[in-house]
Amino acid sequence: MKKVIDPLVPYRLLDIAPAPALRSFIKSFPNITYRSADLYMHDVDDQVDLTDMHLYEDSSFHAFICSHVLEHVPDDQKAMKELYRVLKPAGWGIAMVPVLLSIEQIDEEPTLESIPERWRRFGQDDHIRQFSKSGFVGRLKGAGFKVREWTVKDFTPEEFIKNGISPRSVLYIVSKEND
Repeated sequence: MKKVIDPLVPYRLLDIAPAPALRSFIKSFPNITYRSADLYMHDVDDQVDLTDMHLYEDSSFHAFICSHVLEHVPDDQKAMKELYRVLKPAGWGIAMVPVLLSIEQIDEEPTLESIPERWRRFGQDDHIRQFSKSGFVGRLKGAGFKVREWTVKDFTPEEFIKNGISPRSVLYIVSKEND
């Protein structure tokens, strides 16, 4: 796999709804200025709504991680546009959501309040949509991102297993290449 982060170059990275183990790992790199953000978590650097990240200037981050967040956000398209806005030109991000390969279109209902119906349709009580692959990629592109799909073919099966990623998973790497 090609190295994405040069250890000699300073980076600003935004981590949305950070996972503690990943946060610790990223913060171990002295060249990365790390910011964590979430609307509800209290142990983050910034409490911010992903659809309105006004406290960040345009083009202020080299990279972002947004893993398993967009299926919770009422206006995911607005959130994607905000991620695009705060990303520097030539910046990149990891955007991950649960993707159901057996559906052709996104199934969503942000106002659905029935917990049993959310479990049935979206697989979790706090999800408000189930992404199809084409729907997720289409929305990322609609926000302006170039989308690359990295699979186990781009790594080794051992790297996926070591990092707790299913060999069937796809990592969606987005970039801001045309501004």
